[in-house]
Amino acid sequence: MSESTISDGKIHILYLVRSAPGVSYQMLMDACLRSLYLDFFTFSQCYSELIAGNLLDRSITETGTGEVIGTNETLTITKGGLAILEDVESTLNLQTLGYLKKAAAELKETLDEKNSVKAFISPVEGTENNYELTLETHREGKDFRCTFTIEGEEKAKKIQSTWLYGGDGLTQKFVDELLKM
Repeated sequence: MSESTISDGKIHILYLVRSAPGVSYQMLMDACLRSLYLDFFTFSQCYSELIAGNLLDRSITETGTGEVIGTNETLTITKGGLAILEDVESTLNLQTLGYLKKAAAELKETLDEKNSVKAFISPVEGTENNYELTLETHREGKDFRCTFTIEGEEKAKKIQSTWLYGGDGLTQKFVDELLKM
């Protein structure tokens, strides 16, 4: 790995995170590896150095998107990262800039799609086998959110999974059923 490859990789990562704030580590890695500009080891080194250099911030939270099991790292660019990117962006050749714009648009679209349907599960305190399940969808200006308690973790996870992979359609079915009443 040359210093040039590492520098280019850092610029690519900063550009993508600036264009899609709140992007997850997993989505960013997938976008970078698809680009063929970065392999996994180069991406990992660039990412680690950007975090260590305080050019990227990461927060570890439950995103409710089902992207990964458990918590997920979401990323934002810091003021320092933004300043560096603004300094070097004008030096990028048109082909690279065109690629980055396209990759950023695809990443933003994927991020918007992933964040449009969410499901959260949490144990209900003071109970042995009850779970609070919150289901959300935010698409095409139609927001839906409901929270309820269900008995059994397996049942809760099944509902969560069904919602994550078909929630937007389920919302319309719910509304249709209410209109029948």
